[in-house]
Amino acid sequence: MALTENEVKRINVSMPVANDLKIGDILKQLQESTGGEVTVTWADVKNKPSEFAPSAHTHVIADVKDLQAGLDSKLESVKIDDVAGLQAELNSKLESVAVADVSGLKAELDGIKSRLDALEGGGA
Repeated sequence: MALTENEVKRINVSMPVANDLKIGDILKQLQESTGGEVTVTWADVKNKPSEFAPSAHTHVIADVKDLQAGLDSKLESVKIDDVAGLQAELNSKLESVAVADVSGLKAELDGIKSRLDALEGGGA
């Protein structure tokens, strides 16, 4: 099967060296001149670098097409019952929480108790 013009362009722009040498054009010419498929092995490539060291980099979610929407849809579809044992684990954690562990809870409970005591005393 002959290389299409789009495939030739894609090969040429795949990396700077390929574009400089117009490798896609060369492959298409070879293919047309031999009347068939052209096979190039990695060993056939001359003067290639011995290492392809990756450079450290990061991406924000917006750099990846539709990633945020995909993550959001996963989050919306997960229910606590879907995660094996999560409800039981949450219940056991809640049972071990002391009033003192929750900032401001003691004061809030004391305020509620005072209001209840006032209601009970005022209603008698």
